[in-house]
Amino acid sequence: MGDRSNAEEEIYLLSEHVHPLDKGFELFHLNYRQNDWAEADRVADYILSMAERSYNSRQKWGEVVPLNQMLKHPLIFYFGYGYLAKSIVFQKQGLFDRAREYIAQYADLGWYENATDEDIQEIERFKGLAVANGYAVDLLSGNKEVLKEYNEFIQENDEETLPGFITVFEAANINEWNIDEYYYNIPDQLETFSSFEDLGNRVYYVKLLNQLAIYNINQQRYGIAINYILDYLQTAVTMDLYKEFITTIAMFETVRPFATTEQLTKYQNILQGVRSHEKNISSYVYVDDICSFQSRC
Repeated sequence: MGDRSNAEEEIYLLSEHVHPLDKGFELFHLNYRQNDWAEADRVADYILSMAERSYNSRQKWGEVVPLNQMLKHPLIFYFGYGYLAKSIVFQKQGLFDRAREYIAQYADLGWYENATDEDIQEIERFKGLAVANGYAVDLLSGNKEVLKEYNEFIQENDEETLPGFITVFEAANINEWNIDEYYYNIPDQLETFSSFEDLGNRVYYVKLLNQLAIYNINQQRYGIAINYILDYLQTAVTMDLYKEFITTIAMFETVRPFATTEQLTKYQNILQGVRSHEKNISSYVYVDDICSFQSRC
């Protein structure tokens, strides 16, 4: 595995009385939220290394200390999650062939010995994630032929719809596609997405707003893009997404000449709210749902 020194040091700064594998899970969420892919990669290596050591120890000595009493998930989960985390890191860096290598790893976890019913459920769940993320990587790497099939897939799987739209428009923005036939269905669903209250879906919601803003700038619909930017900024303030907030301000400044007086006023009001905002700049993310890191990551 890679250099885990930083990851191991930071692991022990997180929640007390939590198994190191679950601390790794928390830390990967934090690095994902901050778009720190170098550190996320080290954490993913740490998770896989720790899972392998735990598995080998159990195979050799048995469960001297009942593992499931210490971990939040079955051990097989952390193998699948580690491979998933690695695929996400490579996907975000545009290294799609490497991402596919790790997708193949968590698509087939059948090598796990003495699997319980709970283990088998996790194995099947990761197999399903591999299907979704396989579509995502194909799209992002420029394979527009799978767009219709992927759109049908995310519409049929409710938990995939919001993160799936992020992938669709990120792929369109990367590959300079016009996909208005899919875009025109989005505004009707945004109200539903905006009502989600859990942190994971709130993060996905603002990521979608960001991609929609970029898409509409590329299509030269500047007024619409500005509205998405403003919605993003307004939401990001309440979530302490300051790194992304700064990036989106820079995006707004590129289209400021196209803003209406009303849009400029809203922008100034948002910035005024930032100056009076008293929360810490960042906070840890504690999300136990693996669905938070499917294709939507």
